[in-house]
Amino acid sequence: MFEGGDLARPELPRPSCRVVLVCGPVGAGKSTYVRERARPSDIVIDFDDIAAEWGYGRERPSWVIGELLEERNNRLAALAHLPPDSLAYVVLTAPSRRLRAWWCQQLGVRASDLILLVPPRAEIYRRIMRDPERIAVRALHLQLAAKWFRQEDSNDPGSVRRGVDAQGNPTDPLHAWNR
Repeated sequence: MFEGGDLARPELPRPSCRVVLVCGPVGAGKSTYVRERARPSDIVIDFDDIAAEWGYGRERPSWVIGELLEERNNRLAALAHLPPDSLAYVVLTAPSRRLRAWWCQQLGVRASDLILLVPPRAEIYRRIMRDPERIAVRALHLQLAAKWFRQEDSNDPGSVRRGVDAQGNPTDPLHAWNR
């Protein structure tokens, strides 16, 4: 079972396989991009897919998010035990260059294996409004897309309350004191 770090920014063992990191805002087409490229033998780690496996659609209760993140992190940690010739696609929103750099470092992602999908905002909003699976969560997804763009524009990785070490220093590797 996964035990390291924060659920949103976990401390992970280094994957032994190649990892392609696919990032972008809600509605960018990340899952579609991976679905069109992944082979049956490839590993795909996508939060929405995990939620679907657990019986949740786009609308999911807030209490289950932590459990889903823990499952995602277990799968990410398991990448350390795969043969080197394996390929894993990891789908994340990761709003900001700093956050994507952090994930690339955690997962050993090569620069050429970082895929950032950012359609124009109007296109993302159109996709959200027209997606029949998002009817119940349209307002939330529009808010999440707008938040993604704000964080991306300011290169703000967002805060995670990871606490402090014994000396009172912040433990979040993306905290300003740790850069």
